[in-house]
This record gives sequence, structure tokens and C-alpha cells, in this order.
Amino acid sequence: MNLQTVCTAKQPSERPQSYAVAITENPANAPASSSTRQKRAVARHTNFWAPGRVLRIAFLNGEPPFKEAVKTAASQWLPYINLTFDFVEGEQGDIRIASEPGAYWSLIGTNALLVEEGPTMLLSPDLRMPAFFAANVMHEFGHALGAEHEHLHPQANIPWNRKAVYRAHGVDEDAEEGDYTRNMVDERYFNLLNSSEVDHSPYDPKSIMHYAIRQEWTEGDFKIDLNLVLSEKDKAFMSKAYPRQNAI
Repeated sequence: MNLQTVCTAKQPSERPQSYAVAITENPANAPASSSTRQKRAVARHTNFWAPGRVLRIAFLNGEPPFKEAVKTAASQWLPYINLTFDFVEGEQGDIRIASEPGAYWSLIGTNALLVEEGPTMLLSPDLRMPAFFAANVMHEFGHALGAEHEHLHPQANIPWNRKAVYRAHGVDEDAEEGDYTRNMVDERYFNLLNSSEVDHSPYDPKSIMHYAIRQEWTEGDFKIDLNLVLSEKDKAFMSKAYPRQNAI
């Protein structure tokens, strides 16, 4: 399956506020000159929730089958994290999910606390392909738990055919670097995180946080199909981010 997950990991407009709320929530989010905890594709400060926390999750809209499918898919993370998901009634939650056809995005971890009302995550309600829907829910909940896109990992070695990607997104072949649409494509696909600014575990092409990579968008014989399940490195990453008290 080589479907493209159209997802935007929403970034806060105010970095100082992002830092403040992250550290207040979990002091371990503070950057350190040397870290004993392996982290993947994260910013200068991390955005992990406090281990042991109960995350209140509200639906702002959506039909019952959509809500149940979201709960089932999101729960795939639970065996690997020291968090509890409490799906609550009403519109007050740490994470607030809205249903909108064709749309997928989420704020990264504790950045959700910067938004006082409205959604912190958007999910398309299309349930015709259950495995595809579940993969997208797990992907967005990965963001909500603090993970970034894996294809932007500093060690990602994807042989992009940039012209093909630009063409597919309607970017004029003569567009200059300051062009808005070109910049948007660059941010989504090409601008890797700086290895000198992040701690990271090895690049994982099987990660649920990785985009599907189309054959026609790369040079040579290279593609990555949509990952439908959590990888072993996904599980290990979250287990380190949210350790249990008896973890060694």
C-alpha cells in the first residue's frame, strides 16, 4: 500500500510559550548538554507529557463509529507508555479531536496546552479502509505524544526527485526559494532536522511516523509503503519517553 498520509505536525507560533508549558508539565523536557535518554526527531526541548499522567481526550464532533475507531487505534500506543487515555464527554480535554473530511494534523505533545479552545488534532472520518484509518490515527497520536515526522530524521537518506515532488504539488519549476508553495513542500518533505540540535535514535523507515514515499518521487528503485502498525523502534522510543516506575 503506497497511499500518502497528508499530515501536518502543527508547530506553535511562540517558542518561549512552548518551552514554558513543556517544562511545567514535565521538567525532563528541558534540553541538556548530554542526555542518557535516546530521543528521536525532537526539537531543542521535548514536548512529552509527565509519565503517569491521565490524558483527558475529548471529541468535538464525529459519529459513534468514528469515535470508537479512534479509541481502538489510539489504544495501540498504551502498552508502551506510562500514560492513561481518558476519553471524556463534552469539549474539555487536554487533547481535543475534531473530525473533518480529508484532513489530518496534530499539535506536538504538550503544545496542545497552548490552545485554550478548539481542536488540537484533526482526523478525517473516512472509515472505508480501516487499516489506513487506524494507521493515520496512530500517526497523529504519535504527534500528540511528542514525536515528529520520521522522514525528517537527520539521518534519513531518501533519494528524493525534488522536481517530481514539486511538480506533484503544483510548484512552478522556476519557483525561487522564497516561493510560499515551494517553502511549504520543503518543510513537509526535505528540510531535515539538524542533528546538532536534536538527540535521536537511529532512523526508522518502518516507523508509523514516516510518510509513505512514492516511487515516482524518488531517484532509482526506492519507495516506502504506508506503515500500518507501530514499529519496534516506535515502541522502544515511547517506552523511554514514558517510562514505568519499575522500568530499568
